[in-house]
Order: sequence, then structure tokens, then C-alpha cells
Amino acid sequence: MKKLILALTAIGAVFLATPVMAQVAIDPLVAERLAFMREEEKLAHDVYASFAEMYEAGTPGSNIFARIAESETRHTEAVLKLLVFYGLPDPAQPGDGLFLNLELQAQYNTLIAIGEQGKLEALGVGVLIEQKDLADLVDAIELSVAYPNIVQVYSSLLSGSENHLAAFLKALEKPEASDE
Repeated sequence: MKKLILALTAIGAVFLATPVMAQVAIDPLVAERLAFMREEEKLAHDVYASFAEMYEAGTPGSNIFARIAESETRHTEAVLKLLVFYGLPDPAQPGDGLFLNLELQAQYNTLIAIGEQGKLEALGVGVLIEQKDLADLVDAIELSVAYPNIVQVYSSLLSGSENHLAAFLKALEKPEASDE
């Protein structure tokens, strides 16, 4: 009986000491899309954080960038949790404006250049980012239907992007949004 108790204790210790990782295989295309979505959400964060620094908080139409950048941080963290759950590497590079995906790197550089032209242009960049994000999320949801946890996260991100798009469009409607 003592041997059984010792054996069960040892087995229990191994299970308690082992981090919980998904034992579910993931389709390579779904995994690739997760990595892309992690970097795409980071792109949105990095662009908005940069614009928040460029255009002082408190001026009309400016604090939107800081608020939405905070939301994009939560988006990137939600996708990171999925990457960890499935045991996938995190493509997000440390530092603002750095991306493994060369297409996203080029987009970041272009969007920053456009937004540097003025606050109105920066708000327009916000619209472009959210429109692309919405389209990419819809595609990602369709690709990931076999993974309810991924669909749930993507659906939440979709709702957030819809809210962000509405906020940028509303800011563009206000004449003071173009004040320098």
C-alpha cells in the first residue's frame, strides 16, 4: 500500500509540475494565420502608439490613438495566449515597428509615413488598418471553424475592430479632427 501511495504521489507531482500545454494538433494554415494575426494586431498597436506620441493627448481627435493602442495591446495578448496554448512560436518582435513578416513591415513604414503628414491623415490610417483587420479576421474565422477557442478570440477581436473603425470614422466627421 505504501508503494502505491508513493507511486501516486510521484505521478501527481509530475502532473502538477508540468505546465499545461495543448495536446491538440493544429492545422498548419490555422497556425500560420495565428502568427499573422499576432503581428497584424501588433502593427495596429505600434502605429497607434506612434501617433499618440506624435499628436499630443488632449488636442481634439488625438487621445483616440492612445485609447485604441491600449485595446490593441489586449488584442495582441489574446492571440499570444492562443499561440502558447497550441505550443506555437511567437513571431512578435520586441520593440515598436519591428516585424518578421516583411509585408507587415512595409505596411507599417508606409502607414507611419502617411500619418506623419497630419492628424487627419493619421485618423485615415486608423480607418485603413481597421478595415483590413476586419477583412482578415473574417477570413481567419472561416479558416478556423474547427477550433472554437480560436473562433471565440477572433470574434472578440472582430467586435473590437468594429468599435475602433466606428471611433475613427466618428473622429473624421468632426471638423476639429483636422486641427493641427
